[in-house]
Amino acid sequence: MIKVWGNDDLIEVEGDIVEGFYLADGDDNVLAFSDGTVLRVVYSDAGVWRITRLAEGTGRLVLTPCPEDDEYRCSDVAEVHANIAWVVHGGTFEQAAVH
Repeated sequence: MIKVWGNDDLIEVEGDIVEGFYLADGDDNVLAFSDGTVLRVVYSDAGVWRITRLAEGTGRLVLTPCPEDDEYRCSDVAEVHANIAWVVHGGTFEQAAVH
């Protein structure tokens, strides 16, 4: 299992893999996991880390949104329930059109 959230200027990954990724240019970042899950992580103008799914993998995704008016929390939290062997961090994601 992998848990993802934003903290200060890092995207934190914890679980099967433990790593912190610095924001790529444009504050728009993509994480791709070995099960096929792809997440976009954005630091919003409201000062909240937002996480959205771009592609569904084989694992179950649990996404817990953070309210923008919560002074104690500043990030959505994503949990990918799968055995994760690797994660790739980058700034873009392209997918073939579905016919």
